[in-house]
Amino acid sequence: MMHILLYTGVALIALIWLGNELCRGIFSLTGLKDSIAHLPTPVHSAGRWIGAFERLILAVGIIAHSWEILAAVIALKTVARFKDMDERAFAEYFLVGSLFSIFWTMLVTSAWLAYDHRVGGDVRKHAEQYMGIEARKD
Repeated sequence: MMHILLYTGVALIALIWLGNELCRGIFSLTGLKDSIAHLPTPVHSAGRWIGAFERLILAVGIIAHSWEILAAVIALKTVARFKDMDERAFAEYFLVGSLFSIFWTMLVTSAWLAYDHRVGGDVRKHAEQYMGIEARKD
């Protein structure tokens, strides 16, 4: 049980904290961080929270094989920032951040699932059995 908590905790830290750090690094490397500095709304700190929640929700969708969640997250983010999309710098910032979040979530969640299945407790299989869901063939 402790092993499961440990590698799940590592996956969550990678998903949230490391994801935020890497995303900020990408913004710095590409110059997007400086290009949005003139915007009136403080998107930086809000973006970190949004990115963290986004990656958590996407991870749940991946684990549950619910790809509709991916579409819903992107749709919600786009609707919320629709007016800001006229500003090219913000649109690029938004797109890079969103694509990174999707990519990072898929990478970390896939690694977590693979480790969990091969070395860990195969939590997903046990949850499906407990819930009475027929196990999916991977």
